Formats: sequence, C-alpha cells, structure tokens
Amino acid sequence: MATGYGLLERETAGSAVLAVGVITTTTDLAFEARLRIIYDGVHDLLVKHTPDLIVLEDLYSEYKFPRTALLMAHARGVVCLAAGQWGVPVMSLAPAEVKSAVAFNGAASKVQVQRAMGRLLKLAEPPHPSHVADALALAWTGLSRTSSGGLGSSSGGRGSLSGGLGSSSGGRGSLSGGLGSSSDGAGGRSPGARDSK
Repeated sequence: MATGYGLLERETAGSAVLAVGVITTTTDLAFEARLRIIYDGVHDLLVKHTPDLIVLEDLYSEYKFPRTALLMAHARGVVCLAAGQWGVPVMSLAPAEVKSAVAFNGAASKVQVQRAMGRLLKLAEPPHPSHVADALALAWTGLSRTSSGGLGSSSGGRGSLSGGLGSSSGGRGSLSGGLGSSSDGAGGRSPGARDSK
C-alpha cells in the first residue's frame, strides 16, 4: 500500500534526482480517507516542487484483480484532480512502454528496472523500494518524451509529477508515482511519509 514518487531535473549531462519518497496509507482507514491522503500528498508535492508535468502509470483492462484496477482508478482520479487544480498536464504511460524505455525490455522485472534507473541516473546504488524505482522510471521516460518541446515543456519551468514528472530544457523533471505498484492501488500520504531529498 505504497505509492512511490520521484522528481527529476534536466541537466546538460542527463537528469538529476531532486526528491524521492513514498506515500502510504493503511487498510484500517476508510476508503475516502485513503483517497484524501493521496490527494493531500500529491497536492503537497505540487506546492513544493511546481512541476510542469505529472506522469502516471496507465491502467490497462486486463488486470488479474479487477478490484485493484478500480481502486487504482480512484487513486488516479484524485491525482488528476490535484493536477487539474494546479494546471499541470498529466501524461499516462503503459508499464511495458516505460520498461522498454529504461531497461530495453517491456517485460523487465522490478530488479531490472531498479538497476536501469541506478545506471541512467548515475546513482551510487539502485533506488529502493521498487515503488521509487518505478516512479523514477516514469519520470525519466516522461522527461525524455518532453525534452523536445512536447507536453508539459516550457523554458525555465519545472518538471513533471507522475504518480511521474518530465520537463523541457532548463526545467524541472518529473514527479512519478508508481500508482500501479501498490497492492491495492490505494497509496497515500501518511503523516510519516518520507521525502529523502
């Protein structure tokens, strides 16, 4: 029950990690309270980092667990609401598309994505937990897609928030969340959510 996020900033030699963390909820809370935690967590990130774009993992219709897909749709809804209130565009990317972009394999494992992100971002070690690696992969892919003046790009602007974030030259990267990575899709910010940067 966790949603990772990552904020990247474009630099001349690649991308720099500005912030990573995990937003969490617990199953003992009412569903609407969990959605509020997600909304509040995303809202706080939008206020603090003012990204140009949010990149979300796209839902697909062949989930093995339909209840999870429905819960994730609710979570995506509150993320999109927060983005809309701040005027931040949202980009959705399929998991296989992101895995192909970062690990050159649309069926890459979580460990492969973690290693790929460690390599691409020149980190001392692969990002942990896997929710953060997924978020950084979304952010990195969104950032690379917008670097040529696409969705969410603006000179001097900030990146992208994605449940990932992407940006143009001179802007901030991508806030990316692995909304699809939580076991019940109801990730959210707890009072103790951590922001490691």
